[in-house]
Amino acid sequence: MTKKCNECGDLITGRSDKKFCSDMCRNAHHNKFNGYRNALIRHVNHKLRKNRFILFELSKGKSNEFSRDELIYHGYDWQFFTEELVLTEHTHRYCYDFGVEFDADNRVRIITKQYNKKNRKPKL
Repeated sequence: MTKKCNECGDLITGRSDKKFCSDMCRNAHHNKFNGYRNALIRHVNHKLRKNRFILFELSKGKSNEFSRDELIYHGYDWQFFTEELVLTEHTHRYCYDFGVEFDADNRVRIITKQYNKKNRKPKL
């Protein structure tokens, strides 16, 4: 019994349970089905890492207070964050361990989470 490759249709030689004629066909087949989902995850992770890097770099400066427009100028994307805490006076939005605290007057302050060394839970 001859089998055909699930990707290109060529004849398969070798083991009886093979589904693809080569690694290239196998990769191409799986990339077709997982490509969009993986691309979306890569895009979101890229935005989160970029936001965190911007906060990290700006936190090294003399001041840690900025306007929302200044963060946008540096490339910060307000749509992407990992956690949001709404407190009575302020709101905190985090990109992993770095975040911003902002209030109604359009000013933001860069903040960081401090982790407990025993159980690695953040202290708020």
